[in-house]
Amino acid sequence: MPFSSLLFLSVFLPAFLLCYWVAPRLLKNTIALAFSIVFYAWGAPRLLPVVLALGVIDYYLGNYIARLREAAKSAAEPSESARLERRTRRVLTMGITVHLSVLAYFKYSNFLVAETNAVLVHLPGAAHFTWKEVALPIGISFLTFEEISYLVDVYRGHARPARSVGRYLLFLMLFPHSIAGPIFRWKDLESQLDVREHSLENVVDGFGRFTLGLAKKVLIADAAALASDPIFGAPAEAIGPGLAWLAAGAYTLQIYFDFSGYSDMAIGLGRMAGFRFKENFNNPYSAASITDFWQRWHISLSTWMRDYLYIPLGGNRGGERRTRINIVIVFALSGFWHGAAWTFLVWGIFHGLLGVAERTPLMKRVRAALPHFVNVAVTMLFVSIGWVFFRAPNMATAWNILSAMCGRQATNVEATFFLRGSLLPNQSIFVLSFALLLLAAPALFGEDRVRSLGVRVRPFALALVPFALALSIAQLVNGGFTPLIYFKF
Repeated sequence: MPFSSLLFLSVFLPAFLLCYWVAPRLLKNTIALAFSIVFYAWGAPRLLPVVLALGVIDYYLGNYIARLREAAKSAAEPSESARLERRTRRVLTMGITVHLSVLAYFKYSNFLVAETNAVLVHLPGAAHFTWKEVALPIGISFLTFEEISYLVDVYRGHARPARSVGRYLLFLMLFPHSIAGPIFRWKDLESQLDVREHSLENVVDGFGRFTLGLAKKVLIADAAALASDPIFGAPAEAIGPGLAWLAAGAYTLQIYFDFSGYSDMAIGLGRMAGFRFKENFNNPYSAASITDFWQRWHISLSTWMRDYLYIPLGGNRGGERRTRINIVIVFALSGFWHGAAWTFLVWGIFHGLLGVAERTPLMKRVRAALPHFVNVAVTMLFVSIGWVFFRAPNMATAWNILSAMCGRQATNVEATFFLRGSLLPNQSIFVLSFALLLLAAPALFGEDRVRSLGVRVRPFALALVPFALALSIAQLVNGGFTPLIYFKF
Protein backbone atom coordinates (compact mmCIF):
# COMPACT_ATOMS: atom_id res chain seq x y z
CA MET A 1 0.00 0.00 0.00
CA PRO A 2 2.22 2.87 -1.19
CA PHE A 3 1.81 6.24 0.49
CA SER A 4 1.15 7.70 -2.95
CA SER A 5 -1.88 5.47 -3.60
CA LEU A 6 -5.47 6.63 -3.41
CA LEU A 7 -6.31 3.77 -1.06
CA PHE A 8 -3.75 4.95 1.47
CA LEU A 9 -4.71 8.62 1.16
CA SER A 10 -8.47 8.17 1.23
CA VAL A 11 -8.94 5.17 3.56
CA PHE A 12 -5.93 4.00 5.55
CA LEU A 13 -4.45 7.33 6.63
CA PRO A 14 -7.75 8.96 7.72
CA ALA A 15 -8.73 5.78 9.60
CA PHE A 16 -5.37 5.64 11.37
CA LEU A 17 -5.40 9.30 12.37
CA LEU A 18 -8.98 9.08 13.65
CA CYS A 19 -8.35 5.95 15.74
CA TYR A 20 -4.97 7.16 16.95
CA TRP A 21 -6.13 10.58 18.10
CA VAL A 22 -9.32 9.46 19.85
CA ALA A 23 -7.46 6.68 21.69
CA PRO A 24 -6.18 7.43 25.20
CA ARG A 25 -2.43 7.91 25.55
CA LEU A 26 -1.91 4.41 26.99
CA LEU A 27 -3.45 2.81 23.88
CA LYS A 28 -1.72 4.88 21.19
CA ASN A 29 1.18 2.46 20.81
CA THR A 30 -1.27 -0.43 20.49
CA ILE A 31 -3.22 1.43 17.79
CA ALA A 32 0.00 2.25 15.95
CA LEU A 33 1.16 -1.38 16.07
CA ALA A 34 -2.23 -2.72 14.92
CA PHE A 35 -2.34 -0.38 11.92
CA SER A 36 1.31 -1.13 11.12
CA ILE A 37 0.58 -4.87 11.01
CA VAL A 38 -2.42 -4.26 8.76
CA PHE A 39 -0.30 -2.01 6.54
CA TYR A 40 2.40 -4.66 6.10
CA ALA A 41 -0.12 -7.49 5.73
CA TRP A 42 -1.82 -5.64 2.89
CA GLY A 43 1.30 -5.86 0.77
CA ALA A 44 2.71 -9.21 1.92
CA PRO A 45 0.18 -11.23 3.94
CA ARG A 46 1.94 -14.57 3.46
CA LEU A 47 5.23 -13.21 4.72
CA LEU A 48 3.86 -11.36 7.74
CA PRO A 49 4.34 -14.42 10.02
CA VAL A 50 8.04 -14.48 9.08
CA VAL A 51 8.50 -10.84 10.07
CA LEU A 52 6.58 -11.30 13.33
CA ALA A 53 8.49 -14.47 14.20
CA LEU A 54 11.85 -12.77 13.62
CA GLY A 55 10.71 -9.89 15.83
CA VAL A 56 9.83 -12.26 18.66
CA ILE A 57 13.17 -14.07 18.28
CA ASP A 58 14.99 -10.73 18.41
CA TYR A 59 13.18 -9.75 21.58
CA TYR A 60 14.26 -12.88 23.45
CA LEU A 61 17.78 -12.86 21.99
CA GLY A 62 18.26 -9.22 22.96
CA ASN A 63 17.22 -9.84 26.55
CA TYR A 64 19.36 -12.97 26.73
CA ILE A 65 22.40 -11.07 25.41
CA ALA A 66 21.83 -8.33 28.00
CA ARG A 67 21.64 -10.88 30.84
CA LEU A 68 24.82 -12.60 29.67
CA ARG A 69 26.65 -9.25 29.53
CA GLU A 70 25.60 -8.39 33.06
CA ALA A 71 26.63 -11.82 34.29
CA ALA A 72 30.03 -11.45 32.61
CA LYS A 73 30.56 -8.07 34.29
CA SER A 74 29.66 -9.36 37.74
CA ALA A 75 31.52 -12.68 37.50
CA ALA A 76 33.94 -13.20 40.37
CA GLU A 77 36.57 -15.05 38.32
CA PRO A 78 38.18 -13.66 35.12
CA SER A 79 37.89 -17.09 33.51
CA GLU A 80 34.14 -17.15 34.16
CA SER A 81 33.80 -13.64 32.78
CA ALA A 82 35.70 -14.64 29.62
CA ARG A 83 33.55 -17.75 29.21
CA LEU A 84 30.33 -15.71 29.46
CA GLU A 85 31.70 -13.11 27.04
CA ARG A 86 32.44 -15.82 24.48
CA ARG A 87 28.94 -17.19 24.94
CA THR A 88 27.48 -13.72 24.44
CA ARG A 89 29.39 -13.31 21.17
CA ARG A 90 28.16 -16.71 19.98
CA VAL A 91 24.54 -15.74 20.69
CA LEU A 92 25.04 -12.45 18.86
CA THR A 93 26.64 -14.24 15.92
CA MET A 94 23.76 -16.70 15.81
CA GLY A 95 21.21 -13.88 15.73
CA ILE A 96 23.02 -12.00 12.96
CA THR A 97 23.43 -15.24 10.99
CA VAL A 98 19.70 -15.95 11.20
CA HIS A 99 18.82 -12.51 9.83
CA LEU A 100 21.42 -12.60 7.07
CA SER A 101 20.29 -16.11 6.11
CA VAL A 102 16.67 -14.99 5.82
CA LEU A 103 17.76 -11.99 3.73
CA ALA A 104 19.95 -14.19 1.53
CA TYR A 105 17.13 -16.67 0.91
CA PHE A 106 14.47 -14.13 -0.01
CA LYS A 107 16.66 -11.63 -1.83
CA TYR A 108 19.56 -13.51 -3.38
CA SER A 109 18.52 -17.14 -3.91
CA ASN A 110 16.86 -16.42 -7.28
CA PHE A 111 19.98 -14.59 -8.47
CA LEU A 112 22.38 -17.30 -7.30
CA VAL A 113 20.37 -20.12 -8.88
CA ALA A 114 20.03 -18.20 -12.17
CA GLU A 115 23.76 -17.44 -12.31
CA THR A 116 24.65 -21.03 -11.44
CA ASN A 117 22.39 -22.37 -14.18
CA ALA A 118 23.95 -19.90 -16.63
CA VAL A 119 27.34 -21.47 -15.91
CA LEU A 120 26.05 -25.06 -15.99
CA VAL A 121 24.66 -24.51 -19.49
CA HIS A 122 28.23 -24.35 -20.80
CA LEU A 123 29.31 -27.53 -19.02
CA PRO A 124 28.68 -30.71 -21.04
CA GLY A 125 26.38 -33.15 -19.27
CA ALA A 126 25.70 -30.84 -16.32
CA ALA A 127 22.11 -30.67 -15.09
CA HIS A 128 20.63 -27.32 -14.17
CA PHE A 129 18.76 -26.54 -10.97
CA THR A 130 14.99 -26.46 -11.04
CA TRP A 131 13.78 -23.62 -8.89
CA LYS A 132 10.55 -21.89 -8.08
CA GLU A 133 11.27 -18.20 -7.74
CA VAL A 134 11.01 -16.75 -4.25
CA ALA A 135 8.90 -13.63 -3.76
CA LEU A 136 10.81 -10.72 -2.24
CA PRO A 137 9.10 -9.44 0.94
CA ILE A 138 8.63 -5.69 0.91
CA GLY A 139 11.05 -3.89 3.19
CA ILE A 140 13.05 -7.02 4.04
CA SER A 141 16.40 -5.25 3.59
CA PHE A 142 15.48 -2.35 5.88
CA LEU A 143 14.03 -4.67 8.51
CA THR A 144 17.18 -6.81 8.47
CA PHE A 145 19.43 -3.82 9.09
CA GLU A 146 17.25 -2.67 11.99
CA GLU A 147 17.20 -6.14 13.55
CA ILE A 148 20.98 -6.49 13.32
CA SER A 149 21.60 -3.01 14.74
CA TYR A 150 19.30 -3.80 17.69
CA LEU A 151 21.21 -6.95 18.64
CA VAL A 152 24.61 -5.30 18.14
CA ASP A 153 23.68 -2.20 20.17
CA VAL A 154 22.40 -4.35 23.04
CA TYR A 155 25.61 -6.39 22.90
CA ARG A 156 27.78 -3.26 22.91
CA GLY A 157 25.80 -1.79 25.79
CA HIS A 158 24.65 1.15 23.66
CA ALA A 159 20.98 0.30 24.17
CA ARG A 160 18.78 -1.44 26.68
CA PRO A 161 16.79 -4.48 25.51
CA ALA A 162 13.10 -4.01 24.78
CA ARG A 163 10.78 -4.36 27.77
CA SER A 164 8.09 -6.16 25.78
CA VAL A 165 7.57 -7.91 22.47
CA GLY A 166 4.96 -5.33 21.48
CA ARG A 167 7.36 -2.41 21.94
CA TYR A 168 10.01 -4.08 19.82
CA LEU A 169 7.53 -5.00 17.07
CA LEU A 170 6.30 -1.40 17.00
CA PHE A 171 9.87 -0.18 16.53
CA LEU A 172 10.38 -2.73 13.77
CA MET A 173 7.08 -2.37 11.91
CA LEU A 174 5.98 1.24 12.49
CA PHE A 175 4.36 1.75 9.10
CA PRO A 176 5.77 5.19 8.15
CA HIS A 177 9.24 3.66 7.77
CA SER A 178 8.86 -0.13 7.60
CA ILE A 179 8.81 -0.44 3.81
CA ALA A 180 11.63 1.81 2.60
CA GLY A 181 13.22 3.49 5.58
CA PRO A 182 14.65 5.65 6.97
CA ILE A 183 16.57 2.91 8.79
CA PHE A 184 15.76 3.14 12.50
CA ARG A 185 17.90 2.27 15.48
CA TRP A 186 16.28 1.07 18.67
CA LYS A 187 18.29 3.45 20.84
CA ASP A 188 16.98 6.43 18.84
CA LEU A 189 13.29 5.50 19.09
CA GLU A 190 13.00 3.71 22.43
CA SER A 191 12.36 6.80 24.54
CA GLN A 192 9.73 8.07 22.08
CA LEU A 193 7.70 4.92 22.63
CA ASP A 194 7.16 6.12 26.20
CA VAL A 195 7.01 9.89 25.85
CA ARG A 196 6.27 11.97 22.78
CA GLU A 197 4.41 15.17 22.13
CA HIS A 198 0.91 15.01 20.67
CA SER A 199 -0.19 18.44 19.50
CA LEU A 200 -2.03 20.23 16.73
CA GLU A 201 1.22 21.90 15.73
CA ASN A 202 2.81 18.50 15.14
CA VAL A 203 -0.15 17.43 13.01
CA VAL A 204 0.04 20.60 10.89
CA ASP A 205 3.82 20.35 10.46
CA GLY A 206 3.64 16.63 9.77
CA PHE A 207 0.86 16.99 7.24
CA GLY A 208 2.79 19.73 5.46
CA ARG A 209 5.92 17.56 5.31
CA PHE A 210 3.89 14.60 4.10
CA THR A 211 2.29 16.66 1.35
CA LEU A 212 5.69 17.99 0.27
CA GLY A 213 6.93 14.42 -0.08
CA LEU A 214 3.80 13.34 -1.93
CA ALA A 215 4.20 16.19 -4.42
CA LYS A 216 7.88 15.37 -4.95
CA LYS A 217 7.00 11.75 -5.67
CA VAL A 218 3.84 12.15 -7.73
CA LEU A 219 4.44 15.42 -9.57
CA ILE A 220 8.21 15.36 -10.14
CA ALA A 221 9.59 11.82 -9.81
CA ASP A 222 6.79 10.27 -11.84
CA ALA A 223 7.22 12.95 -14.52
CA ALA A 224 10.93 12.11 -14.73
CA ALA A 225 10.02 8.42 -15.11
CA LEU A 226 8.15 9.28 -18.32
CA ALA A 227 11.51 10.14 -19.86
CA SER A 228 13.85 7.65 -18.23
CA ASP A 229 11.78 4.45 -18.42
CA PRO A 230 11.22 4.35 -22.22
CA ILE A 231 14.88 5.04 -23.00
CA PHE A 232 16.22 2.42 -20.60
CA GLY A 233 13.77 -0.02 -22.17
CA ALA A 234 14.57 0.89 -25.79
CA PRO A 235 16.80 -1.16 -28.12
CA ALA A 236 20.44 -0.09 -28.30
CA GLU A 237 20.23 0.95 -31.96
CA ALA A 238 17.60 3.59 -31.11
CA ILE A 239 19.69 5.39 -28.49
CA GLY A 240 22.12 8.14 -29.41
CA PRO A 241 23.97 10.66 -27.22
CA GLY A 242 21.00 12.98 -26.76
CA LEU A 243 18.61 10.29 -25.57
CA ALA A 244 21.28 8.64 -23.42
CA TRP A 245 22.06 11.86 -21.55
CA LEU A 246 18.34 12.55 -21.22
CA ALA A 247 17.85 9.09 -19.66
CA ALA A 248 20.71 9.56 -17.20
CA GLY A 249 19.59 13.08 -16.27
CA ALA A 250 15.93 12.15 -15.91
CA TYR A 251 16.73 9.18 -13.70
CA THR A 252 19.04 11.33 -11.58
CA LEU A 253 16.02 13.55 -10.91
CA GLN A 254 13.62 10.65 -10.56
CA ILE A 255 15.49 8.67 -7.91
CA TYR A 256 16.15 11.73 -5.76
CA PHE A 257 12.61 13.09 -5.79
CA ASP A 258 11.19 9.58 -5.52
CA PHE A 259 13.22 8.47 -2.51
CA SER A 260 13.56 11.81 -0.72
CA GLY A 261 9.83 12.29 -1.29
CA TYR A 262 9.15 8.98 0.41
CA SER A 263 11.42 9.96 3.30
CA ASP A 264 9.54 13.27 3.62
CA MET A 265 6.25 11.38 3.74
CA ALA A 266 7.62 8.99 6.37
CA ILE A 267 8.93 11.85 8.52
CA GLY A 268 5.62 13.70 8.15
CA LEU A 269 3.55 10.67 9.09
CA GLY A 270 5.73 10.08 12.12
CA ARG A 271 5.37 13.72 13.18
CA MET A 272 1.57 13.48 13.00
CA ALA A 273 1.81 10.62 15.51
CA GLY A 274 4.26 12.52 17.72
CA PHE A 275 7.44 10.75 16.55
CA ARG A 276 10.52 12.64 15.42
CA PHE A 277 12.54 10.77 12.82
CA LYS A 278 16.03 11.76 11.75
CA GLU A 279 16.53 13.39 8.37
CA ASN A 280 17.56 11.07 5.54
CA PHE A 281 18.67 13.61 2.90
CA ASN A 282 20.58 16.88 3.03
CA ASN A 283 20.82 18.44 -0.44
CA PRO A 284 22.91 15.54 -1.80
CA TYR A 285 23.12 17.03 -5.29
CA SER A 286 24.95 20.02 -3.83
CA ALA A 287 27.81 17.78 -2.71
CA ALA A 288 31.30 18.79 -3.82
CA SER A 289 32.74 15.26 -3.64
CA ILE A 290 31.61 11.65 -3.60
CA THR A 291 32.47 11.46 0.11
CA ASP A 292 30.35 14.54 0.71
CA PHE A 293 27.56 13.03 -1.38
CA TRP A 294 27.38 9.96 0.85
CA GLN A 295 27.19 12.12 3.94
CA ARG A 296 24.04 13.67 2.45
CA TRP A 297 22.34 10.83 0.55
CA HIS A 298 20.32 8.15 2.37
CA ILE A 299 22.00 9.22 5.60
CA SER A 300 20.48 6.42 7.66
CA LEU A 301 22.07 3.80 5.36
CA SER A 302 25.43 5.59 5.17
CA THR A 303 25.72 5.88 8.95
CA TRP A 304 24.58 2.26 9.39
CA MET A 305 27.29 1.05 7.01
CA ARG A 306 29.85 3.17 8.84
CA ASP A 307 28.92 2.03 12.36
CA TYR A 308 28.18 -1.65 11.74
CA LEU A 309 30.49 -2.53 8.84
CA TYR A 310 33.23 0.01 8.11
CA ILE A 311 34.35 0.53 11.72
CA PRO A 312 34.21 -3.22 12.63
CA LEU A 313 36.34 -3.92 9.54
CA GLY A 314 38.94 -1.59 11.00
CA GLY A 315 37.87 1.72 9.48
CA ASN A 316 40.90 3.92 8.98
CA ARG A 317 42.87 2.41 11.84
CA GLY A 318 44.99 0.01 9.77
CA GLY A 319 46.82 2.43 7.52
CA GLU A 320 45.90 3.99 4.19
CA ARG A 321 46.01 0.76 2.17
CA ARG A 322 43.68 -1.05 4.55
CA THR A 323 41.39 1.97 4.70
CA ARG A 324 41.00 1.97 0.92
CA ILE A 325 40.23 -1.75 0.91
CA ASN A 326 37.59 -1.24 3.62
CA ILE A 327 35.98 1.58 1.63
CA VAL A 328 35.64 -0.57 -1.48
CA ILE A 329 34.31 -3.53 0.54
CA VAL A 330 31.67 -1.36 2.22
CA PHE A 331 30.50 0.21 -1.02
CA ALA A 332 30.47 -3.14 -2.85
CA LEU A 333 28.31 -4.68 -0.11
CA SER A 334 26.12 -1.57 -0.08
CA GLY A 335 25.58 -1.95 -3.81
CA PHE A 336 24.73 -5.63 -3.56
CA TRP A 337 22.42 -4.88 -0.61
CA HIS A 338 20.35 -2.73 -2.95
CA GLY A 339 19.65 -5.58 -5.31
CA ALA A 340 20.67 -9.04 -6.47
CA ALA A 341 22.18 -8.05 -9.82
CA TRP A 342 25.62 -7.34 -11.22
CA THR A 343 24.57 -3.79 -12.01
CA PHE A 344 24.14 -2.97 -8.32
CA LEU A 345 27.49 -4.54 -7.45
CA VAL A 346 29.22 -2.51 -10.18
CA TRP A 347 27.44 0.63 -8.97
CA GLY A 348 28.73 0.06 -5.45
CA ILE A 349 32.30 -0.68 -6.56
CA PHE A 350 32.19 2.39 -8.84
CA HIS A 351 31.38 4.63 -5.87
CA GLY A 352 33.94 2.85 -3.71
CA LEU A 353 36.71 3.44 -6.24
CA LEU A 354 35.71 7.09 -6.57
CA GLY A 355 35.86 7.44 -2.80
CA VAL A 356 39.33 5.87 -2.77
CA ALA A 357 40.51 8.14 -5.61
CA GLU A 358 39.43 11.22 -3.68
CA ARG A 359 41.79 10.24 -0.85
CA THR A 360 44.90 10.41 -3.04
CA PRO A 361 47.13 13.48 -2.61
CA LEU A 362 46.80 14.36 -6.30
CA MET A 363 42.99 14.44 -6.24
CA LYS A 364 43.00 16.43 -3.01
CA ARG A 365 45.19 19.08 -4.66
CA VAL A 366 43.06 19.13 -7.81
CA ARG A 367 39.82 19.53 -5.88
CA ALA A 368 41.34 22.26 -3.70
CA ALA A 369 42.38 24.20 -6.82
CA LEU A 370 38.97 24.04 -8.49
CA PRO A 371 36.09 26.43 -7.74
CA HIS A 372 33.32 24.98 -5.57
CA PHE A 373 30.73 24.93 -8.35
CA VAL A 374 33.10 22.97 -10.60
CA ASN A 375 33.58 20.34 -7.88
CA VAL A 376 29.79 20.13 -7.52
CA ALA A 377 29.36 19.74 -11.29
CA VAL A 378 32.04 17.03 -11.52
CA THR A 379 30.54 15.16 -8.58
CA MET A 380 27.10 15.29 -10.17
CA LEU A 381 28.55 13.98 -13.44
CA PHE A 382 29.98 10.90 -11.71
CA VAL A 383 26.83 10.39 -9.63
CA SER A 384 24.70 10.47 -12.80
CA ILE A 385 26.99 7.96 -14.50
CA GLY A 386 26.65 5.71 -11.49
CA TRP A 387 22.87 5.95 -11.62
CA VAL A 388 22.98 4.39 -15.10
CA PHE A 389 24.23 1.13 -13.56
CA PHE A 390 21.69 1.45 -10.74
CA ARG A 391 18.75 1.87 -13.14
CA ALA A 392 19.71 -0.45 -15.97
CA PRO A 393 18.00 -3.88 -15.89
CA ASN A 394 21.26 -5.56 -16.88
CA MET A 395 24.88 -4.80 -17.72
CA ALA A 396 24.25 -4.83 -21.47
CA THR A 397 21.73 -2.00 -21.17
CA ALA A 398 24.07 -0.05 -18.90
CA TRP A 399 26.92 -0.29 -21.40
CA ASN A 400 24.60 0.69 -24.25
CA ILE A 401 23.52 3.85 -22.43
CA LEU A 402 27.06 4.73 -21.36
CA SER A 403 28.55 4.16 -24.80
CA ALA A 404 25.86 6.41 -26.29
CA MET A 405 26.67 9.05 -23.66
CA CYS A 406 30.27 8.84 -24.89
CA GLY A 407 29.23 9.60 -28.46
CA ARG A 408 28.01 6.37 -30.08
CA GLN A 409 25.31 7.24 -32.60
CA ALA A 410 21.97 5.52 -33.07
CA THR A 411 21.69 3.31 -36.15
CA ASN A 412 17.89 2.98 -36.31
CA VAL A 413 16.67 6.42 -37.32
CA GLU A 414 13.00 5.41 -37.42
CA ALA A 415 13.07 3.99 -33.88
CA THR A 416 14.94 7.05 -32.62
CA PHE A 417 12.39 9.40 -34.21
CA PHE A 418 9.49 7.45 -32.68
CA LEU A 419 11.14 7.38 -29.26
CA ARG A 420 11.82 11.11 -29.27
CA GLY A 421 8.23 11.85 -30.19
CA SER A 422 6.89 9.91 -27.18
CA LEU A 423 9.03 11.61 -24.53
CA LEU A 424 8.53 14.66 -22.34
CA PRO A 425 5.11 16.21 -22.88
CA ASN A 426 4.93 19.93 -22.10
CA GLN A 427 3.81 19.30 -18.53
CA SER A 428 6.84 17.10 -17.86
CA ILE A 429 9.22 19.65 -19.39
CA PHE A 430 7.85 22.33 -17.06
CA VAL A 431 7.98 20.09 -13.99
CA LEU A 432 11.52 18.86 -14.65
CA SER A 433 12.76 22.38 -15.36
CA PHE A 434 11.31 23.46 -12.03
CA ALA A 435 12.97 20.46 -10.35
CA LEU A 436 16.34 21.41 -11.84
CA LEU A 437 15.99 24.92 -10.45
CA LEU A 438 15.23 23.52 -6.99
CA LEU A 439 18.30 21.30 -7.08
CA ALA A 440 20.62 23.97 -8.52
CA ALA A 441 19.61 26.72 -6.08
CA PRO A 442 21.74 25.54 -3.09
CA ALA A 443 24.83 25.10 -5.29
CA LEU A 444 24.36 28.44 -7.08
CA PHE A 445 23.31 30.68 -4.19
CA GLY A 446 24.67 28.83 -1.16
CA GLU A 447 22.91 26.34 1.08
CA ASP A 448 22.73 28.67 4.07
CA ARG A 449 21.12 31.43 2.02
CA VAL A 450 18.57 29.04 0.50
CA ARG A 451 17.84 27.55 3.93
CA SER A 452 17.33 31.03 5.39
CA LEU A 453 14.98 31.91 2.55
CA GLY A 454 13.05 28.72 3.20
CA VAL A 455 12.48 29.73 6.82
CA ARG A 456 11.16 33.13 5.77
CA VAL A 457 8.73 31.80 3.18
CA ARG A 458 7.57 28.86 5.31
CA PRO A 459 4.21 30.48 6.27
CA PHE A 460 3.44 31.02 2.59
CA ALA A 461 4.52 27.46 1.77
CA LEU A 462 2.12 26.08 4.38
CA ALA A 463 -0.67 27.99 2.69
CA LEU A 464 0.10 26.10 -0.51
CA VAL A 465 -0.19 22.67 1.14
CA PRO A 466 -3.89 22.15 0.23
CA PHE A 467 -3.13 23.17 -3.36
CA ALA A 468 -0.19 20.75 -3.59
CA LEU A 469 -2.30 17.97 -2.11
CA ALA A 470 -5.15 18.59 -4.55
CA LEU A 471 -2.74 18.67 -7.48
CA SER A 472 -1.09 15.42 -6.37
CA ILE A 473 -4.44 13.65 -5.94
CA ALA A 474 -5.58 14.91 -9.35
CA GLN A 475 -2.43 13.46 -10.88
CA LEU A 476 -3.04 10.14 -9.15
CA VAL A 477 -6.63 10.04 -10.37
CA ASN A 478 -5.81 10.94 -13.96
CA GLY A 479 -2.40 9.36 -14.43
CA GLY A 480 -2.07 6.68 -11.77
CA PHE A 481 1.20 6.29 -9.89
CA THR A 482 4.62 4.79 -10.46
CA PRO A 483 5.72 2.39 -7.69
CA LEU A 484 8.39 3.67 -5.34
CA ILE A 485 11.84 2.73 -6.61
CA TYR A 486 13.06 1.53 -3.19
CA PHE A 487 10.08 -0.81 -2.75
CA LYS A 488 12.02 -3.48 -4.62
CA PHE A 489 15.00 -3.23 -2.25
